[in-house]
Amino acid sequence: MTTAVRAQPGGYPRHSINRRLNRRRRAVERALAVLVLLIALAVTVVLLGLQWLGNQGSASAAQPTGNALISEVQPS
Repeated sequence: MTTAVRAQPGGYPRHSINRRLNRRRRAVERALAVLVLLIALAVTVVLLGLQWLGNQGSASAAQPTGNALISEVQPS
């Protein structure tokens, strides 16, 4: 037995309309997922950059330079 797909009043079979809506929904979900991942990446880069910039000032103050060691030596 074979069954024929009947044409809907709108001109398209119902399964093709559902397929098109599902395809559009998946495209929107993918776009939102990419947007969320890009925002997370941007936040991570900004936070790491701020942390790196904040540590530069304290690291340079904590590490003595060669000139500082020479100037601390007292002549006897």
